[in-house]
Amino acid sequence: MTAEGAPRVPMFADEPVRELRGLAALTDPSDRVAAVIDLPILGARGDGKTQFIVHAIRALRAHTPALLGAEQAMNREVMRSVLDPRSPRPDATPPGAVPHFTFRVRGAGLFARVGIAGALRLLAGLGALVPLVLGASIAALGIALVIAAHAGASGALLAACGALVAAIAIVRARGRLAQLGDVEIVFWDVAGEQVYSAAAADYYALLGALVEARRARAHELGRSYVFAPVLICNPLALGTADSGSPYERLRELLPLFAAHGGGGEPRALVAINRWSVVDPICARGAERDEVVAVTACAHGEPAAAARDVARDVVRACCLDVEDGRDGDVRIDYLRYDTALRASVTTDEHALTYDYEEGPGAFNGRARLRFLSWLVSSGSWSAFATGSSAEPLKAASIRTASLASGAGRSLAGFVMVRLGSSGAAAADPLPEAGTAGFCGAAGTLASCRCSSCSLK
Repeated sequence: MTAEGAPRVPMFADEPVRELRGLAALTDPSDRVAAVIDLPILGARGDGKTQFIVHAIRALRAHTPALLGAEQAMNREVMRSVLDPRSPRPDATPPGAVPHFTFRVRGAGLFARVGIAGALRLLAGLGALVPLVLGASIAALGIALVIAAHAGASGALLAACGALVAAIAIVRARGRLAQLGDVEIVFWDVAGEQVYSAAAADYYALLGALVEARRARAHELGRSYVFAPVLICNPLALGTADSGSPYERLRELLPLFAAHGGGGEPRALVAINRWSVVDPICARGAERDEVVAVTACAHGEPAAAARDVARDVVRACCLDVEDGRDGDVRIDYLRYDTALRASVTTDEHALTYDYEEGPGAFNGRARLRFLSWLVSSGSWSAFATGSSAEPLKAASIRTASLASGAGRSLAGFVMVRLGSSGAAAADPLPEAGTAGFCGAAGTLASCRCSSCSLK
């Protein structure tokens, strides 16, 4: 049972791919959620998949819904790492198993943490972007009148009311997002070394079955669904041009798995961890094809064996890559360091990466980028569900009506008062209830005429 008392529905009676275990334990929420997001985390053993999941949970400030059985056990295991960074690391995912971890984020809380670009995407999906733009335009016009036409009082009034319209649009959108409930995010731990092995087709089929079932469920309940894989890139494991690396093999396969997401633009994320070691490896003036021995040393633990990495390989995979498209798939890059604190010392042809693990999350810039990517991956306009659909639609209509009415009445009022010379006129405001000041013509007050939309 969920915290709201509604049951969770099993998605699969049996494993759809007999060779793999993972989907039979999956349940789907029946209570009101705004969206379900599946994030398969791809990466080779030791590359940092669990660390990424832990950082993401902390950055999202996610909470656990009430789960049962195997799902509850999997969540408790990963929560040990979230809450106690010094706890024993979970065992590597065994071949044939695809565990998942289910968390929720409060929809209203996303607004404050996604930055300007992410907030604009949310506003657009919630039907509040047009009123926001209209309000900002009215405010800009008022400021321009103050500066250029020297219409201080009228221009200031217009700017203030434009800002008010924009503020109303934002408040309405936040209220709508709060009504729509939580966003459920499911992290899937996919053993990358199995993805490019003989079992590759099985993993591809498993994720395809997941997406097909989730999509049908989302269509039935009228909510949004997102599928977007994340590929982990560990600079210390990139090797040399001759040896190659699991990351390079998985990067070639990433668009194939991302295409499961379908929709207008399938998306994927490449998460480059251990970022603090990238700049020293790619130091200016160093020979690009030089091979460097990198030793990783965690505080309080014996140093790991040195790894040979080529400077040009790290530069090509980490430093020079940019967000863009790979065919019809949008690929974005996230750069962060998994360590709480890290330092790098250099010697001739060798580097020592000293780090301290801790209860960290993505740093400020990386957190903002991750949350914005997550928001941009979904179609937020599909959020109106069930009994909340009509109130939300009505709220959007009232917001648009208020914004457009305010814009028309204020612009007309200021233009009348400015007159042809640009100076303020002494004409009084029309009285409420007259044809020129009714809601249909654009008023801020309630009107007594039969056509008023703001009664």
